[in-house]
Amino acid sequence: MKVVICGAGIAGLTLANRVAASGGEVVIVERAHGPRTQGYMIDFFGPGYDALERMGLLPAIKEVSYHVQEAALLDESGRRRAGVSYTQLADAVQGRLLDVMRPDLERVLREHLPPTVDLRFGTGLTAIEDRPDGVRVTLSDGAVLDADLLVGADGVHSTVRSLAFGPEAHYVRQLGFHTAAFTFADPEVHEAVRGRFGLTDTIGRQMGFYGLRDGGVTSFRVAAFAVHRTSEPALPDDPRAAIRDIYGSLGWLVPRALDRCPPASEIFYDQVAQVVMPGWHRGRVVLLGDAAYAVSLIAGQGASLAIGGAFVLAEQLARAGSVAEALERYEQIWRPVAEDKQRVGRAGARWFLPATQRQLVVRRAGLALARLPGGSRVMARSITGKPTTAIGQRRSSRPSPLLRLLFRLPARLYAADLGRLLGNRFLCLTHVGRRSGRRYRTVLEVIGADPASGEMMVIAGLGPSSDWYRNVQAGPAVEVSVGSRRFAPTHRTLDEAEAVAVLAGYERRNRWLTPVLRPVLSRLLGWRYDGSAAARRRMAGQLPVVALRPR
Repeated sequence: MKVVICGAGIAGLTLANRVAASGGEVVIVERAHGPRTQGYMIDFFGPGYDALERMGLLPAIKEVSYHVQEAALLDESGRRRAGVSYTQLADAVQGRLLDVMRPDLERVLREHLPPTVDLRFGTGLTAIEDRPDGVRVTLSDGAVLDADLLVGADGVHSTVRSLAFGPEAHYVRQLGFHTAAFTFADPEVHEAVRGRFGLTDTIGRQMGFYGLRDGGVTSFRVAAFAVHRTSEPALPDDPRAAIRDIYGSLGWLVPRALDRCPPASEIFYDQVAQVVMPGWHRGRVVLLGDAAYAVSLIAGQGASLAIGGAFVLAEQLARAGSVAEALERYEQIWRPVAEDKQRVGRAGARWFLPATQRQLVVRRAGLALARLPGGSRVMARSITGKPTTAIGQRRSSRPSPLLRLLFRLPARLYAADLGRLLGNRFLCLTHVGRRSGRRYRTVLEVIGADPASGEMMVIAGLGPSSDWYRNVQAGPAVEVSVGSRRFAPTHRTLDEAEAVAVLAGYERRNRWLTPVLRPVLSRLLGWRYDGSAAARRRMAGQLPVVALRPR
């Protein structure tokens, strides 16, 4: 299957990862000339968290996340008037909460794209020709692409939606706010907000700040977030001038931030809006993320819903018998989730940014009540809406406790320096983190061996995004321990024919494990593995098989 994705944001990158990992051909086109550097801090939880966990990317996101102690509302003199502890929020979502800058989240997704993905910046979409057996798209550089599916993941102001479904005004619902985000450097402001998200406790307009890091080293960079009420949907010609004018009379740290406000080209500025559509697909064109169901920053979870929706769409494309069936199932599963978050956003608009002194006082009182036993859960439910099992619903197929114990046994034996008891069935690979420089140990099953060359074959169960695989691609592994042997290894990734042969041999030798093996492989792959030759080839394209031998 060939898929063209318009938009290299969170939704588009996630979908590209999943489709390419399943063996599909993917082209991403993005009209911007490079990755976006502007953006704000995201409280990341919910279905997107579940999806990244299933994709094996959660550790990489945790590496770039921030530890925020609280969100505090402060008056013009910087005195705390109300706030909420992030420990409370984390407890309300069972600890499954991360705080991450949007550009950092996009960067992790981009860096974990399979190498087969064709990512083209500085290229837009100018025409769509929808056909019964596919879709033809014309790009701004004159190129023409034929594909099985076109996905519009290009945001609230989607070009794909305008070309395939009609004018933006038919679907975009303004909520009466404008928002902005930018970064600047200031040691005084950085010190004042270090470890917390500080917000002005104001009516009709609000600015917030949080300190950033630069490669793990403090550089006194600060991220600023701004939102204000307005009845004017049109965006200003000069965002910088508009921000300085609208927020100029606020106190606390705001004057220092406005003095250091960067040029308009370095500012993110947009409407706060939702996208409401009767249908997300038409023919061989489908919309994803904000292009289809923007919930707005008031509802939150926009990034989470973008990732979750992309995960669901990719799963349906891998499982369904036809593109049409996949698109129907995607919308059937995901529409109730998105619509619930949109309702929460509309209901909470007046409390998100109070319009009167009375609403301001009520918001303070609500945050105080949230500190009482059980209060954080009530508040979290009012903010997050209904929980969903759309991503995690297959957890019920987890192995039994006994099988889980058996799966973990090899790693525990190696941790106890008893790996030799496993013979040559499992090896322990010591590798170096490509960013951290730390040493890690990963226990892998040996799925094949060549006595003549001394090679031992292992498989990257989480695909090209497996941390150990990415680490050995970036630099040589340190050591392999197997049985009573230890050696410094060299490695190579097998081509498709070699990998298929190794996988087939492994299945023949372990026929008695078939009832357990195939469900486990299906879970790793994200589609039903039936042991056929075609499925084995598809798996070989998705999960790299690596040969290790003494250097």
